[in-house]
Amino acid sequence: MPTLMILITIILYGAALYLWVRQRSYRYTVVLAGGHLMALLEPLWQRLYYYSYTPSSSDLTLMGKAVPLYIVLSMSWLFALPALALFFAQRQRWWPRHYLAGLAAFVSLVLYHVIIQGLARLTDLWKYTLDAPHWGSNALLYQLFLALMGALVSMIIVYALVATRYYAAEIAVPVLIGSMFVAPLLVYGILGAPFWLPRLIEPSTWILRGGVVVTLGLIAWVVHLACWGLHASRRQQVRWG
Repeated sequence: MPTLMILITIILYGAALYLWVRQRSYRYTVVLAGGHLMALLEPLWQRLYYYSYTPSSSDLTLMGKAVPLYIVLSMSWLFALPALALFFAQRQRWWPRHYLAGLAAFVSLVLYHVIIQGLARLTDLWKYTLDAPHWGSNALLYQLFLALMGALVSMIIVYALVATRYYAAEIAVPVLIGSMFVAPLLVYGILGAPFWLPRLIEPSTWILRGGVVVTLGLIAWVVHLACWGLHASRRQQVRWG
């Protein structure tokens, strides 16, 4: 599986460079390159969300935590791939920028991350400490929760791509690269705080589950804002000069 993930990374970079030449769109390459920044936050998420990677000889050590090299490489597309696919579909006018279309897109993003979580579980790419978050033995619910958070990260990337569609490169490139770092920080760090913060203060099952409910509510609110923003972007004026 690690070899396959590296191969996917190479193929996607090739496809992004092809689209850069063919469609004169650098955004695919920029987003893939910016995705590697997400690996810098992996040690923090390992501590807060109770998971670790299967040890390998190519592990990198970041902040005292092991992060495999194939994860660092695959971070370019693990969250960005469905976002880039939706952006490509929007450029081809296959996906309209409507509120309901945004909700449908989010559901597809959730399904994508559910599949990623399932494949990781089957292939032991990473493992969860299930008793830590007091979810008992119900691994599927916890993985669904993380899939929702991962889908929101991808949704924010979609929004950044669409919002900067008509921006000049000197503005769009920093925004897109920054969004690849800020999106997981916002979702896992800030919106996920009601989930992981009580664990650091008072490891109570009811408090933790209450935190999950608050986090889910915050996710729903941000999804609504993103979908509304995509809908409103239909009125964006194209200005040249």
